[in-house]
Amino acid sequence: MENKKIFILLLYFVVCMSCVFCKYIYAQTSPGNLPYYDNRAIRFGWYIGTNTLYTNIKDNKNLPYNDSIMSFNAHSGIGFQIGGMADARLFSFLHIRFLPNVVFADRGFSFLVKKNNALHTTKENFEVIYLDLPIEAKIMAKRWHNFRPYLIGGVRYDYDLGSIRRKKIADDEFLFKINDTELMYTLGVGFDFYFTFFKMSLELKSAFGLTDVLNKEFKTVYADCIEKMKTQMFYINIIFQ
Repeated sequence: MENKKIFILLLYFVVCMSCVFCKYIYAQTSPGNLPYYDNRAIRFGWYIGTNTLYTNIKDNKNLPYNDSIMSFNAHSGIGFQIGGMADARLFSFLHIRFLPNVVFADRGFSFLVKKNNALHTTKENFEVIYLDLPIEAKIMAKRWHNFRPYLIGGVRYDYDLGSIRRKKIADDEFLFKINDTELMYTLGVGFDFYFTFFKMSLELKSAFGLTDVLNKEFKTVYADCIEKMKTQMFYINIIFQ
């Protein structure tokens, strides 16, 4: 519930700021604010945003389902992230960025189980606290007054700090386990807005897992139903420089 409230507030803030930005852009005349800002060799900033985490599951077709497990599903969760940024200029249209941040999100799973000729649902929830270390390329279009769109793409390494607490819990309390490290690639779009004393950016991007996060060493009937498990996340970030 708290995460949903945070998401609604952040989304409301993004929509309001976007309306202000659009009105602000069309009111500008050349040469615009901060005309030489992007020519600096390196820039720093910070950002905050919201996210949605999805878990893509591939069924294990090589093993028959256990008679007691009828079906299973993964549930998306809403969270937020906060971090810093270092942006280095390579060319006038190409920058490289490092954006360390902490991501708060949730994973949820449910299994429909048959026991004593009755059906009931068994759930497993994982609190996710990623220490996220992304490196991205930023390809920018030509600046128009105080507005400049761009594309972003890169890779990120994640360590789940939530796994530190899970390691203190007894194994028999888990239906299955998830690895504490993950590698993803990111793709997205962004929009730079130049103000008198600072630059603000709005970014929409997705991250796609490259590695299987299911712990294959932890064997249970629930884990046997799953062949592969990968993460996908969608982000909305607001960056201040």
